[in-house]
Amino acid sequence: MFTRLLHIVMMLALAAALSGCSLVRSGIASLKSTADFVPMAADGRVFAEPGSEDVAAIAAKELPEAIATVEREQYHLFAEPVQVYVTRDEESFASFTGVPKEVRGAVILKLFLSGGLRKEPDRIKRILTHELSHLHLGQRLGIYGYNAALPSWFQEGLAVIVSGGGGAEKMSEAGAAEAILQGKSLAPEDTGSFFFKKFAASYGLKPPMFYRQSGMFVSYLRRMDEARFKAFLLAAVEGREFSEAFESAYGVGIDVAWQRFVGQLKQGETI
Repeated sequence: MFTRLLHIVMMLALAAALSGCSLVRSGIASLKSTADFVPMAADGRVFAEPGSEDVAAIAAKELPEAIATVEREQYHLFAEPVQVYVTRDEESFASFTGVPKEVRGAVILKLFLSGGLRKEPDRIKRILTHELSHLHLGQRLGIYGYNAALPSWFQEGLAVIVSGGGGAEKMSEAGAAEAILQGKSLAPEDTGSFFFKKFAASYGLKPPMFYRQSGMFVSYLRRMDEARFKAFLLAAVEGREFSEAFESAYGVGIDVAWQRFVGQLKQGETI
């Protein structure tokens, strides 16, 4: 345990020098004790902070199917036991994760769902599944490897399609396609980065737009040839360099695949 904490502290110290305060804030928040969270009777893998039982009850009901979905869609069982922590409200969620209180789910060492989801109960299953997608890959690659190896568009795009649109609910595919054709789009990079990772704001996009565009591109890659997609994803998860895994599976670089995707949008084809 001490070694793990020392490693985290060292990573945070380096991050502070390289990437500002947001990563440090999340790292420090992740060390906050969850001892007050109580396991739900319906599923002991879901832990409820007092006051969050309404949201946690739904999460407990949906967890088995959500786990099965992620394992099926991402071609592996979870490498470690799954635990989900549901916070009392938005403010508590922000204190445990270090992310804005408007966010509804996050994986910061542990998987947290926000009590703010009681305002949007229809999103609980999708957000739970979305975050489980992140946790699933993070368990295999580790915190550093998951972020250093996988670009954010792929992380989020995969989570969006596996969860049936979780995180992208506020942006339609039609709206995202129109933005892409107008040049208001992400530019998918072929590598991740732990310290200088690109997110929605890096492309001048709002998160729902970034999530939807990412999801559409990842969906395109899977529907183009699922066997190739599976080979690519498994290779990346096993530690092969992201760009090499992609080119080995698809025979082209990500930039070429993106241009083909945009070309289909120009022709009005369904993605």
